[in-house]
Amino acid sequence: MKNRENHESCGCRRWNCFAGMGGTVLLLTATVVLLGTAGCVGTGAPAPSIEVVENYQPDDIPVPQHFEFDERISWAYRKFEEARIPMRSMEMVYWGDRPIAELESWYRDQMPRHGWSYEKTDQLRETRLVFSKGPESAEILLKRTPDENGRYYVTRLVARVGVR
Repeated sequence: MKNRENHESCGCRRWNCFAGMGGTVLLLTATVVLLGTAGCVGTGAPAPSIEVVENYQPDDIPVPQHFEFDERISWAYRKFEEARIPMRSMEMVYWGDRPIAELESWYRDQMPRHGWSYEKTDQLRETRLVFSKGPESAEILLKRTPDENGRYYVTRLVARVGVR
């Protein structure tokens, strides 16, 4: 009743009254929103986009024999590859038919030959080997999975490179 009396004394309806406390909060909120969005106007031209390099396979990530590169789902960004702090970002997907344990051992032997240091291996839904080289990190993901037709099991190999 007291709240209603306050509104009756100012001669307004509750939903549009700024005399009550709810109105004050509403007015402050509206002011903050309006002032906050006033500075969101762009100050210059947008940065140029970074193009995806198609069919790129880096020289420092070895691939076992008889594994086929899947260009449909692989991608690479190389715009800053030659910068003082290189920033390659890529994911290469390959398909083949080799046991996971054999590939894990092969990568632990081959990656150091290409300048990578072994960090760790973990296994959740797939086997993941982690390597590092300077500011970059490489992940090798290995998983046995049915082929496209669901008739045979094959090995999916994903090599990811990015900044640590």
